[in-house]
Amino acid sequence: MIPIGPETVVSLLGAGLLGIGGLLWLLPVGTCSQCSHCRMARLVAQRERELHAEEEHERERSLAVPYCRACGRQHRPGDEHGG
Repeated sequence: MIPIGPETVVSLLGAGLLGIGGLLWLLPVGTCSQCSHCRMARLVAQRERELHAEEEHERERSLAVPYCRACGRQHRPGDEHGG
């Protein structure tokens, strides 16, 4: 039997851990339909997308409608001031 040095054992164990880490990376974590954590993560992501779209819509709307020189508020030029 050939004696194995401690460096070889540590190297083999390290390579094994890296291999296991690579296999764990391939697992479908966060994609299950039953898990409450995954459902919550999807809902949070959807809400963030909706908020982002809402902010974009507001930004586009604010750029499209100028401020009135008479009252300083934002409304269409043909609209009545109302106050």
